[in-house]
Amino acid sequence: MKKKVSILLAAAMVMGLTACSSQKPAQTSAAQTSTAETSGEQKAESTETEAAASAEDVIVLRWGDAAVEGTVEYEANTKFIQLVSQYTDGRVKIEYYPAGQLGSDGDVVQACMANTLDLAKCSTANLSEFTHVLDFCDFPGMFRDTDHVYAVLVSDLRDELAMKVYEEIGCYPITFDVDGGAARWLFNAKREVKTPGDANNLKVRTTGSEIEMALYSACGIGATPMAWQELYTGLEQGTVDGVYCGPVPGFTNKFTEVAKYTTVLTLSFGPSVRVLSQSAIDKLGGLDSDLFKNVMKASKESEQIKRELNEKDVAGVADKMREAGVSVYEPNAEEQEAWLEASRSIVSQFIGEGKTIPQELYDRVQAIQ
Repeated sequence: MKKKVSILLAAAMVMGLTACSSQKPAQTSAAQTSTAETSGEQKAESTETEAAASAEDVIVLRWGDAAVEGTVEYEANTKFIQLVSQYTDGRVKIEYYPAGQLGSDGDVVQACMANTLDLAKCSTANLSEFTHVLDFCDFPGMFRDTDHVYAVLVSDLRDELAMKVYEEIGCYPITFDVDGGAARWLFNAKREVKTPGDANNLKVRTTGSEIEMALYSACGIGATPMAWQELYTGLEQGTVDGVYCGPVPGFTNKFTEVAKYTTVLTLSFGPSVRVLSQSAIDKLGGLDSDLFKNVMKASKESEQIKRELNEKDVAGVADKMREAGVSVYEPNAEEQEAWLEASRSIVSQFIGEGKTIPQELYDRVQAIQ
């Protein structure tokens, strides 16, 4: 009952924001109407009639997101919008509302669940508020490296997981990717952190994920809930001491201006999904329709584009941070093992039969090369 109430409240909020805001969508895809060159008045009138009819056939999907202009995330999203228009011959148009215009990850997902928004992007950590299907993505030590994450997300598991999410919350994940393109690093404004012991008593922003908070607890870190859009101010004012996020988002969102210490970790990755609401799926004609398949084609292609963009940024981000006066610490093998040991201490809490992450799912993920 509480979840239903929260969903309705989120839906009302998104509708109110949309009605009252003077902000325009950041980018939309244009419907293309193919017409031959004309020289007569009659032909021109015919063209106008065809254009009007074509405009009526355009399906408009509204997308709420947190990405900001100038980031890889934003660039990949705008490319996705262009590809959707291209692959659907202009029949599907996406109105894009970035930078949290329609609310946080949780807000826009709830709006999709209530069918007052068509498309939302959400981290798997934030999605855990509504379904635990993808919780394994955030478990520390689950993946060996970034290549392993991508291998899992394009494996046979993908469609199974997407359908389970759809069955549980009524929204279908069309995109799986890794925010920031690398494992999450620990940024903080207080001191150099080499081992979990050094992080003791730091106040670090949390998404609210039970797995994330359990890891923080194992490391002696205080978990402080905070929306992504509020993070810079929170760090600046000392409401939080740090953030656990991908290195590229940490740098491009300028958190390193107010958090001058970062620790390179390989524990957790930050997968995210784009989800389509049931009403959007119905507009496209269902999961088996050509329009839906073309949107999926655009989405998967944009995943690869984002991965390539991220890899370029990740390669040089540590040097950029150092040039900006940030202390970037890379733990040695013994110190990395200390972090892994902390993550192992929460395995029995989440992995196993009848638990958040089924043993069979864990084993399947580990077997993927």
